[in-house]
Amino acid sequence: MKKRVLGIVVLAVAILLSGVLSVHAAEKVYKWKLQAWRSPAEPGMAYYVEMFEKTLPAMTNGRLQIKMYWGGELVATPDIMDSVRMGVIEMGLASSYTYQGVIPAAAVEYGLPFGIRTPNELYNFMYGKELPNIFGGWRAIDVLREEYKKQGVYLLTTGVDCWPGSFMFKDPINTLDDIKGKKVRASGLMMDWIEQFGGNGVFIPGEETYTSLQTGALDGVSWGSAIAMYSVKFHEVAKNFLWPPINPINCANVIVNERAWNSLPDDLKVALEQAVIIAGLNHTYHQNWTGEQWGLTQMKKAGVKLNELKGEELKKAEKAAHALWEKEAKRSPASAKLVEMTKEYMRTMGYME
Repeated sequence: MKKRVLGIVVLAVAILLSGVLSVHAAEKVYKWKLQAWRSPAEPGMAYYVEMFEKTLPAMTNGRLQIKMYWGGELVATPDIMDSVRMGVIEMGLASSYTYQGVIPAAAVEYGLPFGIRTPNELYNFMYGKELPNIFGGWRAIDVLREEYKKQGVYLLTTGVDCWPGSFMFKDPINTLDDIKGKKVRASGLMMDWIEQFGGNGVFIPGEETYTSLQTGALDGVSWGSAIAMYSVKFHEVAKNFLWPPINPINCANVIVNERAWNSLPDDLKVALEQAVIIAGLNHTYHQNWTGEQWGLTQMKKAGVKLNELKGEELKKAEKAAHALWEKEAKRSPASAKLVEMTKEYMRTMGYME
């Protein structure tokens, strides 16, 4: 009798396992393409490569496979959004400022001059839940997702892959008046800020910037911040680093083709979002943020001087930045909402009155 019962149990387990295995065997495998706007030569991108080549396949039992491509390999960086929307590629990783022409709120998403200060705070601003009797609940990503949805794409993540934005100059900047007349390579709101003090903001390709500084065609440059500018050797031709960073935080985002996103089962949606958040945070903290102090240290060893804005000069710099906030707020209702949310956040944290 016992042998008979045991046989029945074994048979039942075998049938159950065969059913489970057949279900897994029949589950769809999703093979997607993601194009980043960066180069594979950037060391921190190893965290994305590891995530998509090893960790995510392990998390999803091989059901979600994402192949990474680099800047310009499949489509031009300015075409990433259109390519994602049309399904040429399923995903795009790029600076959010890339999209500000069609999504004005993306300029605020990218980062306001003298705005939110640290990656921790930006992550909280984008994703944090409200903590009773403390703070939180801004969830700026919800506002942004509505704007990206209008363009036929899903905003998967933002505010996790971050870096500061600073200026370097050939001549010392002891006061903001020293910026007047300077030709400075910059973009976006960094360019607008420099022009508030009489500087001449110009945009030239990155590969021409070193020579332009060397020959005097440029007087200054913004190219990320310390680690980025050290990596391209700007410290050899510009010996003055303006402190603090004018844009404390800039950020990239990841967008997904809306139809492709909707086709994923819920468990893969969760896995993908968490995977991209982890890769972005790893890139931020293991390269861009820790690397900021490292880059400053290396440049000081090479003779670069820190030109620090203090007291009234710092107040003037912040006032000029806040005027740009108001300008951005007028570009769209979503921009206005995000600027107001930023002000509320800054007041809560004690950065603004």
